[in-house]
Amino acid sequence: MLYQKLKERFSFVGVISKELYIKYKPFNYPYETIFVVGLSYPNKVLPKKENYLSASVYTYGLDYHKVLKAYLEPFSNDDTLVLVDNHNLDEKLCLKLTGLAYLGKNNLMINKDYGTFFFIGLLLTKKKYKEVIIENNDSCGTCDICIKACPMNALLNGYDEDKCLSALNQKKEPLPTKAIEKNYLLLGCDICQLVCPKNKGIKESKIKEFMPMDHAYVLTSDLFSLSNKEFKEKYGASAYMFRGKTILLRNALTILYNTNNKKYNELIKKTIDDKKYPLWYKEDAKKIIKKLEE
Repeated sequence: MLYQKLKERFSFVGVISKELYIKYKPFNYPYETIFVVGLSYPNKVLPKKENYLSASVYTYGLDYHKVLKAYLEPFSNDDTLVLVDNHNLDEKLCLKLTGLAYLGKNNLMINKDYGTFFFIGLLLTKKKYKEVIIENNDSCGTCDICIKACPMNALLNGYDEDKCLSALNQKKEPLPTKAIEKNYLLLGCDICQLVCPKNKGIKESKIKEFMPMDHAYVLTSDLFSLSNKEFKEKYGASAYMFRGKTILLRNALTILYNTNNKKYNELIKKTIDDKKYPLWYKEDAKKIIKKLEE
């Protein structure tokens, strides 16, 4: 049975019909059933390391897009469709409808076994399968720890993507001053996950592809000295590469500023004069070097 085979490979599996999904949103695929799979990743933050920087916890292992697709590949055929991240179905809604997780106040899906530390994949089938849905009455209740902990106040009135640090530091445009002052990772932000009580005492991930690898740490000088091609050859296995090296470099400058690290000032100035860097990067770099030299 397909459901049982998927359960052997994934952290959890739920099944919903297209009819159930259509009650909430349009479904424009020639398929009948949606298998919703989850693959957990470790919830431990790596310690700081001199001369190195890191991104969000989800980037420590291999790129989750490729891993999820590889895990779903044995089930890919003329009667199925594998969807990971880049599609127009609402993954969070699919998961919520299975009952395997609910949407937390931090705008992340929360599963009773793995908290928020998992990735979602979808397998659509032309064949109709029995739904596998569990009852879920879990919620955040009156807890507002993540709301208070958010450095950008992005959760005060529900999730506000325009204020979210993780959303902002992935955009190829100048950062607001507050985001420059609050940013602490090369990509993303883990604060609302790390403070969440639902992530205490959860199961440990056993997925070897998501265990921390060499690329979990990025040598700061590499961001300045390596070409895009060289950088990709060294760090390309990680999910943080999907936005490119320049985003990582810009975010690195904010970390240098927030740790008062003036060691790379001359290298920052060289990037400002280098024609290959875009205007949005240079605008932030000029602000940061000015602050570092004050």
